[in-house]
Amino acid sequence: MVDDAGAAEVLGDEWRPAWSLDRLLRAPLPPPRIRTRPWWFPVQELRDPLVFYLEAWLADAIFGPDRAIIPEIEWMSQVLLTVDVVNSGDLVEISIFGWPRVQNRVKSVLLSLASWHRKHRARAEKMKQLEEFLKTGGTGPQTPEHPVA
Repeated sequence: MVDDAGAAEVLGDEWRPAWSLDRLLRAPLPPPRIRTRPWWFPVQELRDPLVFYLEAWLADAIFGPDRAIIPEIEWMSQVLLTVDVVNSGDLVEISIFGWPRVQNRVKSVLLSLASWHRKHRARAEKMKQLEEFLKTGGTGPQTPEHPVA
């Protein structure tokens, strides 16, 4: 087999023909995804959403960085969710469309997940501090466990 030096390019560990890269770069971008109301969702429930706010890092932890879990949550709970970034990226606005009872249940589940992620993050920070303390040999400021008053 004879290789043409100009007919292939290296990307990472893979060899790909140069013409396919050019073709991909010239191809038009796919159209944006348009969300349509699922057949199972009643149109009258789009009028009164339940809206609340969470920190952006919590939304990334709950829904994934690309919000890939939202369709699964919608299907399982029979609600529609919108997650929009507000306030310069520090907060996200979560709107829940559906029956009021289900809206409250989904909000409760999402807030419980947020609480779990907050606790998990705080615990991870404490563990990191403990690891750093142990690496330094425990020579930091020492306080007695039972101060005498």
